[in-house]
Order: sequence, then C-alpha cells, then structure tokens
Amino acid sequence: MMLQIARRMIQISVILLIVVIPWLCLYAHYRAARVVDDEQLMAGMRGEVITQAIHPYLDELEHPEAFLDANKGTVWSMRLAGYDIADPLAAVEMLAASKSIHWPLWLSVLVPVILTLILGKVFCSWICPGYLLFELAGKIRPLLKFAEIPPAEVKFSHKNKYIFLFVGLGITAMFSLPLFALIYPPAVISRALHAWVFGTALTGMLVVLGTMLLVEILISPRWWCQTMCPGGALYGLLGKKRLLRVKLKSSSCTGCQACIPVCEAGINPITQSGSIECDNCGVCLRHCDPAALVFTIGLPTSKNTGQPQHNSKTSNRPAAAMLTLAFWLLWATPVSGHHVLGLPHYSYKENYPQRPTLEYPATTGPYDVLLTSYPGTPTPGEPANLAFYIKNRNTGKVFTDRVKICVLQTSTFGDNVVILPTTERASFDNEHKLQCTFPVDAEYIVELTLVVEGKQEVIPFLLNAGEPTATASIVVAGVSTLLFCFVVVRAVQKKYQRRKLAAQSSSGGQQELVVIG
Repeated sequence: MMLQIARRMIQISVILLIVVIPWLCLYAHYRAARVVDDEQLMAGMRGEVITQAIHPYLDELEHPEAFLDANKGTVWSMRLAGYDIADPLAAVEMLAASKSIHWPLWLSVLVPVILTLILGKVFCSWICPGYLLFELAGKIRPLLKFAEIPPAEVKFSHKNKYIFLFVGLGITAMFSLPLFALIYPPAVISRALHAWVFGTALTGMLVVLGTMLLVEILISPRWWCQTMCPGGALYGLLGKKRLLRVKLKSSSCTGCQACIPVCEAGINPITQSGSIECDNCGVCLRHCDPAALVFTIGLPTSKNTGQPQHNSKTSNRPAAAMLTLAFWLLWATPVSGHHVLGLPHYSYKENYPQRPTLEYPATTGPYDVLLTSYPGTPTPGEPANLAFYIKNRNTGKVFTDRVKICVLQTSTFGDNVVILPTTERASFDNEHKLQCTFPVDAEYIVELTLVVEGKQEVIPFLLNAGEPTATASIVVAGVSTLLFCFVVVRAVQKKYQRRKLAAQSSSGGQQELVVIG
C-alpha cells in the first residue's frame, strides 16, 4: 500500500511540476518585457496569477532571472535546478533527424538512462503523465458497462511498439521530420499545458490525446502504453538487464493468479515479471496476499525462480537491433538539426525571449506599419495589448505623430458594432499602444487612422478574438446532448427488458412447478 501511495505522490508531483514550469516561463516573459508592474497590462487571469502567486515571491530572490533560467522546459526536455534533463527518446529522435551528435543533449539523458539501467522502465509507471492519464481513463470503462455499452477488449501485440519505434526513427532519418515529438503523450501533455498557460492553440494536441483516450476507453484498455508507445519500447530495451526487478517466491505462491488482471503492463507477473515489459509499478505486489511477489536487486540470471528461460539468440535480439539502427543513423548524411532543449522556440523571433504576439503588417505611402497583439488570439473578456510600429522605409525614421484608433465588431447582417470609439494615441517608446477588451468570440476590425503626406489614411486590420463562430460549439453541444439522452434511454430500456425477462422466467418456472405438483 505504501509503495502505491509513494508512486501516486510522485506522479502528482510531476503533474504539478509541468503545470508550474509554464507559469514560471510566462513570468520570465513578462519580466523580460518589463510589464509586471503595469496594472493595466497585467489585468486578466494570467496577470493576476503572475502578480499575486509568483511575482511577490520570486522578486525577493537575489537573482530571479537566474532561477527562472534554471527551471524551464517540458518532460520532453527540461532544465530543472540548472540541470538539463531530456527524454532518451528525444535524443534518439534528434540523432535520427540531424544525423549528428549534440553532446550537451546526450549528456542530458545520462540521468534517465542510468536510472533505467538500475530500476528499469520506471519512467513509465512512476513519472510519465500519460501513464497516469491512461490509468484514470481505465476507470471509466466500468461506467460504460453500467450504461449498457460494454467496451471492447481488443488485444494487440506488445511487439508493435518496438516496430513503431524503429519504423518511426527510420522515417525521421529519411525525411528529417520529428514524428514522436508530435504524438508522444508526455511531450504532448507538457506542450498542451504550456499552450494553455500562454493562451495559444490547443486543438491539435487535444485531438491527439482525445483519440488515444477514446481507443483506451472504447476499444483496448492500456493500448498505448502496452502496445504502441515508442518511449516505453526504448525504456524497455534500456532496462532489459535492470538490477531492480520483481521476483516470484515459488514456495509462497498459492496459484490464485490475483496479480494477472491488475498488471498495468498486461503481462503475467508469475512468469513474466523479469521480462522486458515489466515497468516495476508494484501493483502486483499489492494484490499478492501471500507476498509471493517481491522486489529484488541483483543481476538477472537464468535460474530465477518463476522466471521464463530465454535462449541466447532471443535475448540478444534487442541489443543487435539497437546497434544496427545506431550504425545506420550515424552512417547517414548530416542534415540540419532540430531544437529539443529548453522552451519551445517555435513561432518566436530571433530576439526571443519575448511576449508571444500576433504580427500583422501593412503599408501606406512610404510607411511600413506593424500591428502586434498580445495575446496573439485575444481571449474575450480579458484585456489585450495592441501596439502599432510605424516607420518610414526610406529614411528609417519612426512615425511619432498622433494617430487615431477604433475597434469594430464585424456583423454578417447590418452595420459593424463599435467596440472602442475612435481615440487618439501619442507615440510612446517608438510605438502607439492601446489596450482593448473584446467582449465575445467574433471577428473584429482595428482601424488605424494617420496623416500621410498631408492626407488622412485609414488602415483596417482584421483580428479574431476567441473562436469567431459559435456554429461548431452549437453542433457539438447538440450532438453531445442527443448522445447523452440516447445512452440514458438505451440503458433504461435495457435494464427494463432484463428485469421483464427475469420476471417472465421466474413466473414460468413457478407455473411449471405448479403443473408438476
């Protein structure tokens, strides 16, 4: 029991860590932009979290920037307390994509590799947030049975994940296109939390996780972890000769087999706990009343009681496959690498770190105009910061005259609705700033009016706040409601029919007894 409590505490701690770190990263952006003390710019939920829960404490540190730089990233690749730690799968995929060895990256995988060599694939069962998510998804299956929708129990081969690992790395090597970073649950969950904190798009990541959960719940329990996860396959190969493993004490085993249905790895702990598939979660130990299953430390031997015997040809296959793949990858022609360490830099400019923004360029006369919006897609009801950068492309001189700005909400029928009346803005620090709150999900027009060579020019910028249309939400809500009603009605009908048949069967039996009597 204590072992499982410890495992849950570690899993929860990892979840808290990957939630807190994006907030620290967002705070680092605000500090770099020097807007933490600006009440107007820090309005809204994110600003309140920063100013009330983070800034008062970190600002008291002697070197807050150094602390923030020492703690950032995701489970895929993280800097924690100043130490770079990366998932071995990230390093292997980077090798396949770049055909070159980046030593700082490989040094960052030493800790997880050494832990795996000693403890086995404990990353899966003790650390991986995806593992915990799929464990929780498994608890939903009994609810489906109660609703008269018995989920399927399709079984897949454990070998699939090793095939997927090598095929995926082969595709990455051929096209220099990272594949696993896009679908590997720890990386996706961490990136999704980062996107949620920063207010950026979540759709693709939610689709990936949602699809996996649907398969787990409706078709095959623990499908991903047992049969598809490339990270689990790599950790399994690394931990094949682990020192810590579950061992069966034959003298204590009663043959009750209570450990088999609870095994998260989908193996038989009585005969396969020493196999490459065991992730040392310890769940089988908890359900073994005679305590016949125990953790042992030592090098694996062919004489382990209760362990299957393997011939040398079979046991050498994983090592030979890894050596062959490594030789092939190193022999390939070098290509450009792929960023792995630190914060995701995608969509940021070279002057990173900075506040993530939407940039909307335009021109009028000799001037280049750039509208920036933070956040890139404003959240309805929360203030968004707009800024205009206007510069003469011929002379390089910044436009410093006053400008007029107004914000309109577009309307399919009728006139556009004025959200922010025309207001004048003077130049401040080479930009014209404005804060605007967009009331609802819709398309908006930000109109900039300025005098160019003696003539008044109006430049419209189209901007989306939230989701511009509610059609999808209405359809989803309607379908979900109908589906829920259908499930409830069907469940009630099934239960009523079952009770009716039981009553008829009971009544028929009583009549037969009367006739026979």
